[in-house]
Amino acid sequence: MRVIVFIDGQNLYRQAKNAWRAGDGVSSRYSWPSYDVEKLASALVAQTPGRNLAEIRFYTGVPQRSADSRWHGFWSNKIRFLRSRGVYVYRGRVNSGGQEKGVDVSLSLDLVVAAYERRFDVAIIVSQDSDFAPAVEAAKRIAQNQGRFLIFESAFPAGPGSSSPRGVHGAKWVRIDKRKRAPNPAPSRQNPPRRFAGGGFSILLERPNSRALPPLFLPQIRHQIPALRFR
Repeated sequence: MRVIVFIDGQNLYRQAKNAWRAGDGVSSRYSWPSYDVEKLASALVAQTPGRNLAEIRFYTGVPQRSADSRWHGFWSNKIRFLRSRGVYVYRGRVNSGGQEKGVDVSLSLDLVVAAYERRFDVAIIVSQDSDFAPAVEAAKRIAQNQGRFLIFESAFPAGPGSSSPRGVHGAKWVRIDKRKRAPNPAPSRQNPPRRFAGGGFSILLERPNSRALPPLFLPQIRHQIPALRFR
């Protein structure tokens, strides 16, 4: 089964930061959106045998340099790196009030178009944003008219600080645990199917500290944040 993973970059970052916020209000290990997009997508797809990753599509807003040079540089470098890896990236903007513009509409439209073009059998939306629900329903209707059945999943970080336990309406909810566990791509009776446990999110998201990062992450993080000093 062909899978396209649609990642709402800012939503994933905020939800992970809030879900696993430390007791003192500081989210130490999850304060930076330095997750490995490719590894996360591959791990989500590998949870169900017979699925093959067809595309990774990443969507994020980027503030203007004049408004926030730090985050402008971070996201610009992350986008450049992802594109060099063959990941499709939609770059939206962030207005003066801190709101993303164009991201939700672009992801929703791409989901519907991909369904119409028969490019996937499974769509995994890495987000909790309820705004994607109409696009999921529209894609289902398109598939029904084509005589096909599509699977939709909404994957999101889940933890004590989560603002909501709900994913995108109309999709199966897949909660991503923080627990660091050995990779286990095959489902088992010990791993409920509605909870992601393929290695745990803690091996997919780390703060930019060379002493805390596994070697796999260092080249990517340094590429993304060249101006930051590594202790």
